[in-house]
Amino acid sequence: MTKKDTKKVADSQPQTMELIQETYVDGVASISIRQNVAKIDFYQASPIMNKGESGEQKEFRKVSHRLALPVTGLNEIYGILGNILKENKEK
Repeated sequence: MTKKDTKKVADSQPQTMELIQETYVDGVASISIRQNVAKIDFYQASPIMNKGESGEQKEFRKVSHRLALPVTGLNEIYGILGNILKENKEK
């Protein structure tokens, strides 16, 4: 089901804007490529109750989402991430 939001722009023409679905993940579990399709598996982490004496906190990682895109999309992701890392390094 898609949600839509209508906004007025400067020329008073209504514009429909699609709201995208946002999902929180804790990290990337794997990236695989097959037949020019890249698949990125994301995980969500949850803490494991540690009954040992070490006091070390452990976590359970469960793959929760998969993003499939053409391999060329990986180059776009690489470029965008490179720009972000460069900007953050300069700050």
